[in-house]
Amino acid sequence: LSCLLCLALPTQVSSADARPNIVFILADDLGYGDLGCYGAKDIRTPHLDRLAADGVRFTDFYANGAVCSPTRIAFLTGRYQQRVGGLECAIGTGNVGRYDDAIRLAEQRDLGLPADQTVIPGRLRDAGYTSCHVGKWHMNGMFNLPGQPQPIDHGFQYWFSTQNNALPNHRNPYNFVRNAIPAGPIQGYAADIVAAEAAKWL
Repeated sequence: LSCLLCLALPTQVSSADARPNIVFILADDLGYGDLGCYGAKDIRTPHLDRLAADGVRFTDFYANGAVCSPTRIAFLTGRYQQRVGGLECAIGTGNVGRYDDAIRLAEQRDLGLPADQTVIPGRLRDAGYTSCHVGKWHMNGMFNLPGQPQPIDHGFQYWFSTQNNALPNHRNPYNFVRNAIPAGPIQGYAADIVAAEAAKWL
């Protein structure tokens, strides 16, 4: 599961409220030309094409990280990821592999997105929005580490997340957490489960 869904709706909506709903979908390893709305001829993506036609479509955009955590953190903060804090590196440094490096940073409580960073969901909350995160989080150590910032610490009022990948192998996953409570084994495929959770929240 490599999707990060950030959803935001105005907390109170009136008929005169012109504020938009916001749905942001980040898909790891999705190529620029892999969607119909970006010119793909061999892959049909009619629903995403409709979203693009009715929303905003970026035509000149670059990921500023070679792995998922820095890219996610850069999106949420609007900053270059190296200015945020301790992040896993793409290939390891100093003869240390990237996951060994992540373990080292977690033990130092310096892994991931610090709770005091200004992030988009927090700003949206302050502007009267309610925000939700659904999917792969992978911006902090583990959900069960004491003192480890969680999605709620970054402005999300609701979250249904897995730290890295939905285990085992994306079918009948057991490692999702809903608002800090383990969701336990869930029947089905992770992509369908995440989509259903997002639709239910919306």
